[in-house]
Amino acid sequence: MDDFSIADARLTRALRDLRRINRLLGGYRATDRALDPALRHHDRLRLLDVGCGSGDHLVHLARRGERFGCTLDLIGVDANPVTVGHARAHLDQHLPPRLRNRVRVEIGDAQALSHDAGAVDIAHAALFLHHFHGPSAVRVLSEMQRVARHGLLVNDLHRHLLAYVGIWGLSRALGLAPMVQHDGPVSVRRGFRRADLHTLARGARLPVPTVRWHWAFRWTLSTLDLDA
Repeated sequence: MDDFSIADARLTRALRDLRRINRLLGGYRATDRALDPALRHHDRLRLLDVGCGSGDHLVHLARRGERFGCTLDLIGVDANPVTVGHARAHLDQHLPPRLRNRVRVEIGDAQALSHDAGAVDIAHAALFLHHFHGPSAVRVLSEMQRVARHGLLVNDLHRHLLAYVGIWGLSRALGLAPMVQHDGPVSVRRGFRRADLHTLARGARLPVPTVRWHWAFRWTLSTLDLDA
């Protein structure tokens, strides 16, 4: 997925199967547990989804906001122009006009976001931070915190042997795209342990970060302060 030269049917199939994996393995649930209190207590929020990929979390969040009576204005950012095209098509297909009109997707660099400080209420990233390491991961977190008035929420993988074996076997048992069969286990190897996330949070000077584990083998790193 990090190879931007792949823009054909291989990428299309991989993005489709990643959405399938998110549904099967509770990828949305970790975000929901951290974000639902904000949706319950605010009538309107502006949320930036960094590394939005094919837009599956944008679709989920738009529907989730409506369920809780919170109008969400959503901005997705991804560095791959082809993936951004897939995201826009996915949104067109899966959101009614009243929700689709509140979502836009931009090409952008997560390490140098084009948005002003405090331009959005919440910056969110799911299955994205593990594509970065060390100083680059710190820059991503710093940028997310900079642009978000209420703080950031990161949802990413737990580096664990059972998670590695699980996604290796599941991706083959389900006949998922070859890119997913390869990238799934690699992503788990690039995932995090609790101490890793605390180290990155300190490096990014995040205020009062909270790290929580979720089934199946997910972490959330949050600095959400709903009273800010």
